[in-house]
Amino acid sequence: MSAISAAHAAPLLTVRDLGVHFTTDSGPVVAVREVSFTLHRGEALALVGESGSGKTQSAMALLGLLADNGRATGVATLDGAPLLGQPERQMGRIRGARIGVVFQDPMTALNPYLSIERQMTETLVLHRGQSRREARAEALRMLEAVRITDARRRLDQYPHELSGGMRQRVMIAMALLPKPEVLILDEPTTAL
Repeated sequence: MSAISAAHAAPLLTVRDLGVHFTTDSGPVVAVREVSFTLHRGEALALVGESGSGKTQSAMALLGLLADNGRATGVATLDGAPLLGQPERQMGRIRGARIGVVFQDPMTALNPYLSIERQMTETLVLHRGQSRREARAEALRMLEAVRITDARRRLDQYPHELSGGMRQRVMIAMALLPKPEVLILDEPTTAL
């Protein structure tokens, strides 16, 4: 087997016995119990379940974004390197650059104090070392790719100036912009 085909055969994301628990005043609450899956490069995988079944909390655990009272158990690896329990600094390098996410509610996921351009270009400037000008040009191309009308003007606007559908498209564009290896979509089209 060649090195290239071996890289494609090795799992990109492996999750084994993922559990998510929250400590509350009323005692522990189990949100996710024993979720396991493997994702290879080029594959699509869907976690399907009823509302409240733990799909979002599974994603939040993998991203290191659980609430302070939350705890993830089990094993999750990205290219063989552990994900769960990593320091925030390490997870900050992984989120966006290697694992992108489109959150369910774009109004709470977008920062109301920052322009669309600033939010879209931050990952490119910080993780790829691009100039603001280069990052703006890429952000503009991505907004056009997700069919945002008058994309150049939208870059200078703030989230409250966009419709729900446009905010959702911005979130999709932001997640795709750094070309992540894994893309998590948490009901990404509810506002479209």
